[in-house]
Amino acid sequence: MVRRYLNLWGSFFANSLTRDMEYKANLIGGIIVDIIFYSVQYFFFSIIYSYVDTLGSFTREDVMVFLIITFISDTVYMFLFSGNLFPLNRLVVQGDLDFMLLKPINSQFLVSFRYVKSYAIFSLVILVLMLLRQSSLHSADIGLMNYLYFSISFFCGLVIWYSLDFLIACLTFWFKNFTVGGWLSHELLKFSSRPDSIYTGITRKILFSLVPMALVSSVPARMLLYGLNVKLLMFQITISLSFVIMTFWVWKRGLLRYESASS
Repeated sequence: MVRRYLNLWGSFFANSLTRDMEYKANLIGGIIVDIIFYSVQYFFFSIIYSYVDTLGSFTREDVMVFLIITFISDTVYMFLFSGNLFPLNRLVVQGDLDFMLLKPINSQFLVSFRYVKSYAIFSLVILVLMLLRQSSLHSADIGLMNYLYFSISFFCGLVIWYSLDFLIACLTFWFKNFTVGGWLSHELLKFSSRPDSIYTGITRKILFSLVPMALVSSVPARMLLYGLNVKLLMFQITISLSFVIMTFWVWKRGLLRYESASS
């Protein structure tokens, strides 16, 4: 079953790559937009660190690593999911979801992975090389085990991001037309692009539980820079499992409310 779905995703990727290569200007435009976005984020934190030395427990060199991890998270998410979850509202409103439900595969898998933004590969390769270089120049002793803990935490952060975005997209089953879902996802994403140490009180508790966007990039950065924190990693794994299970339940409940094109 796993091999079947991996082969299926490979076909999705090949199809998406062919589609993207037909419009090379759009492919190059996507890369340019990424560069502008990363530059703006870097400029934002450069201004902050011109006035302060640290943000909570994050020093300037810590934040540089954190920013690259944030960019990698954004790129991987864009590569896998951004071309799929945002159009879900249109599929439901227009009844086009019928065609996906008729396919002999898991409908949530198809809705989540059908289209791949292949141009993100170029950004991903560059960002990974930047992370390796930045971490090698860091004053902290970053060993191979740090990269292992980081990889586990990074995957959990990606699952949390996908799950939360998917749950927001599924609200269209209840609201019938929930076009503001993309805006809501974008606004929540901003919380993950800031170090978790800047959040305190009730805001910090919410961003670590109900809307766990602080777990997307900050925790992987901590695992890479400071080493294993068993309690924090287990908490992140628990949250990611809870949210992904929630997506299965919400998807099934949403399909029961779905009014197809023939209704």
